This record gives sequence, structure tokens and C-alpha cells, in this order.
Amino acid sequence: MNSNDYSPVVARICSQADDAYSDKSGFLTISASETTKAVLNNFGSETEGRDRVIIIKDYQAETPSKIVLAIDAEVLLDKISPLDFRATCRALFGIRVSASDAEAALGYDSEFLWTALRKGRSIDDVLARLAKTTAASSIRSHAKVPDVPPLTSMHGYASAKTWGIELAEDLADWRRGEIDWSEVDKGIVLSGPPGVGKTIFAKALALHCNVPLIATSLGQWQANGNLGDLLKAMRRDFSKAKESVPSILFCDELDSFGDRKSFSDDNRDYSTQVVNAFLEHLDGLGGREGVVVIGATNNIHRIDPAILRPGRLDRHVVISLPDARDRIAILHQKLGGAVWLQDIEGLVAATSGFSGADLAKVARDAQRIARRQKRQLLAEDVIAALPKIIPILGQHRRALAVHEAGHTVALLRLNHGRYRGTVIADQARTDSDVQAGGGAYFELPAVGYRNVQFYRDHILVMLAGIAAEEVCLGSISDGSGAGQNSDLANATRIATSMQTHMGMGSRLRHSLGREDPHLERLRHEDPTVAKWVDDVLATEFSRAKQLLRKHRAFMDRIVAALEANGSVSAEEVAMLDRRI
Repeated sequence: MNSNDYSPVVARICSQADDAYSDKSGFLTISASETTKAVLNNFGSETEGRDRVIIIKDYQAETPSKIVLAIDAEVLLDKISPLDFRATCRALFGIRVSASDAEAALGYDSEFLWTALRKGRSIDDVLARLAKTTAASSIRSHAKVPDVPPLTSMHGYASAKTWGIELAEDLADWRRGEIDWSEVDKGIVLSGPPGVGKTIFAKALALHCNVPLIATSLGQWQANGNLGDLLKAMRRDFSKAKESVPSILFCDELDSFGDRKSFSDDNRDYSTQVVNAFLEHLDGLGGREGVVVIGATNNIHRIDPAILRPGRLDRHVVISLPDARDRIAILHQKLGGAVWLQDIEGLVAATSGFSGADLAKVARDAQRIARRQKRQLLAEDVIAALPKIIPILGQHRRALAVHEAGHTVALLRLNHGRYRGTVIADQARTDSDVQAGGGAYFELPAVGYRNVQFYRDHILVMLAGIAAEEVCLGSISDGSGAGQNSDLANATRIATSMQTHMGMGSRLRHSLGREDPHLERLRHEDPTVAKWVDDVLATEFSRAKQLLRKHRAFMDRIVAALEANGSVSAEEVAMLDRRI
């Protein structure tokens, strides 16, 4: 029963109770939106001086333990019938309603219906007001331009788009009874950097599947208040999804739940209860047939492994930054096709590294420029809306080439993984604090023997960029230490983990800490950890410089190729290695 549906039930109870009974009875409603404190306060007021209390509870609402202990009998009420509605109108509003008018009235949204009903209004007046108001609401709803394109025409989603189209077919088959729910993908995690459009994908998917979308997050649940209120809000959203199956429940920022293994002592009990409740909703005894759960995260590695187990959110799809072709297609789409595709194809280099959100902002800014000048959109407006781009030339370009060549030589000489190629950036954006200067790309086997030497070699590879700068240029730049995903950050993270929980340091003590804040605290509070990490980084940095000095000629050839062309493939590097 919804909170807006209390009136007819209360009216029926009142009409069947004599005056003496009513004077000694209290009436209390409990809705899903009320806090536990508010419910208990209302309960205390209604029980004072009365023999009994009749409670009307929303089935989604949580009943406080104090009230549960006091309940003598519990009755499950059906949905409001036309007869209930007619009795309510007669008892509360003094309105006589025919059976056909009751059927018509109950066809409207309950929130509108109970607002329209007033003493002195005839049922004809009520129905006329409802028809006029809901018609206007419908027109406004249909006039609104959708904020997402059709799933089939979206760009940059690759395997996620394919999965979504197949899900729509499975849900249609399930609706028709052609397949069992066990054959439908029940959950998926979308991961990728900020701005790639994980939320937009969920909206487009719901439209394509023609199912309701319940969008939420742990942050929204926490905003309701204490732990009890959080759990109640979580239960309410899952209940909404179950009410309108098939449906999609989208949970953003899934990594906010964290991993129970890394919870600090200060909030371990609270956070564990939150994760456990989420797991219960994913596969509890009540099941969730007809509900597809989609989680979104910027960091898949921070999610509790239990959430990703089979039967829960066991499918993982990565949404990467769009490539050159997709960037232009997205920009053209965001501009509404107002600019010829050929006129914006020249912006491939200028939009390098842009996310879907970045491109949407460019489109909005370009449209604003044209609107203020009261003319049609031009390609020049798009160019003007782009962040200022500065070409990387001279000493800056050489420094990038030296840095990435250092990584490349270390990878090859240590035979650390499968080398794929190296690139350096041709330009930098002025609207970003952290710039991607390039990268030496390699793959490590998913499964393999990884001992102390493996991790030390990995640290050396991470530090080989700044080692090359010191060997070739005499000093190091800030490129390796800026940001939590920088070379230096990764090297420090690996070294700390070796000492604190891998058993590969100076002691065998194990720590549960995995995330950066916990590792930082270990280094700060335990001087032995900090000293060991410093010694490892210094040793591997020195070893990297020795390695690069030994292979200086090979490194110089890679530097020259990167300066000239901006990239080298694995095959080209192999040819440079064979040169005398």
C-alpha cells in the first residue's frame, strides 16, 4: 500500500467503529519516507491515554522494533477497490460516487486523486479537474526532448552497447514466457574513467528495453540519515524495482561500498552492515526476478569481491574513452547535426583524450556562442569552444621522448611483459591539471609466478622514466609524480604492499590495508615501513639508471624516433634494437 492510499482504509475503519471505540483508539500511519525517530514520536503521541492504536503501514516501510513488540495482530490489506473508494468519499468528503465514476477515478495517479478530492466538490468536478491536469502534464512530458540518444545510435560503447541490445531481446523473450529468468543476465558492472557516459548508457538502455529505470547510489541512500534510514532507503529502491518488473536498477559509484577486507576499525561495523544488506538485496531469499541491476564505477578494484560473484554482478564491461572515430561521431550527434560532419572531422587531434562529457560541454559552448550572436551554428564556433591547445615542441617534446624511451628500454631489457609500443603526446590542454604525456604499453600475463624480483622489476620499470630524464637531461620533471596514477605513485604503492601484506619485505607481518589512505597511514605511523619503502625505491631507481646508461645508444635511437614521429611500434623498436 502506498502512503497516499491510507485515507480509504482509515475511512472504512472509522465508519465501522462506534463513537466510544473511536474515542479510545489512536490512528497512526507509517510511510517509507519517514525516519525511525519520527515514527516513534508519532507512536508515543497516539498511544498516550488510549486503549489501543490502529496502525496503517506502507508495506515498503520498516517498523521500529519497539512498535513490533507492541503489535497484537497484523492484517495484510488489499489494494483500494472501487467499493473502498466510494466508502471513503462518503465518509470523509460527503460525496456520493457511482461504481463507474469510482473506476474512472482510480485510473488516475493516487497523488493527483487525493489532492483533487475536497468537501463540497462533486465527483464530476473532481474527474474534470483530473482530466485537464493530467492531459496538460502528458503534453509537457511528451514535449520534453529526451536527454539521451537511442541506444542503437550511441557511439563509444562497444561491447556494452552489444550487451544492452541483447538484454533487450532477452527481456522481451522473458515477458512472452519464451525463456526462464535464469537465462537472463541479472547484473553487470560498467567501469571506466569519469565522463565516459555510464549513467547515460543506463538511461538509453532502459528506454531501449522499454522498462522503468530506478537510478540510485550509496550516497543517495546515506543522505537519508543514520544506518537504519540508509538501509530503509536501500530496501525502498529495490522494492520499487520489484513492483514494476521487468525493470533496471542502476547503482552509481559502486566502489563507494568499499571492500570489507580494507575497512578501518573506526567504521568497520557500519560499513560491513551496508555491504551485507546490498548483497542480501542482490540475491536474498525473496529473489529479484525481473530486476536487472547495473553498477557503475571508476575503479573496479575497490569493489568488494562478493558483489562481483556469480549470480550477482558477475559480468564486467569496460567503457573506455572514445577513439578518434567515435569522438567525431559523438560531437556531431551532440551538435544535432547542425554542422557538416566533414567540417568537424579535422578536430580529431584537438579532441584527443576527450570523454563523452567533455564533448557534450564543447557542443553546449559552441551552441551558446551561435545563440548569443543570433545565427546558425558554424564549425568555427566548435573550434572556439574547444579548450586552448598548446603544441608540445622543443625541449618539452624531447623530455617526453626521453621519459617514455626509458620505460621502453627497461621493459625490453628486463623482459617484463609483452611490449606493444610507445607514444608521446603532440599537444596539451590548458583546462586540465594532469596531462597525459604518453606511454610505453605492455601486457602482463593474468596468471603467473610473481616473486620478489618480479615486483622489484616492476618498480624499476615505473621509475625508468625519471631515471632516463636524469641520465639524458641531468634532472627530472614533475611528470612522474603528479596524480594518484603517476609512475611514482604506482611504484610507492607496490613497494608498500610488498612490505605490509605480501610478506616480501623485511618482515612477515600481514596488514589488511590495500587502499592508498591505509597505505599512507602505515608509512606515516610506522617508521620501519617508510624506511623500507624509501630504500626499495632508491635501490630500484639506481638500478634503472645503471641499466639505461648501459643501453644508452639503444635508448637514444628510440628518443629520436619518438621525437620525429610521435610513436614507435613493437616492430619498429625491434629494428632499432638490431641496429649497430
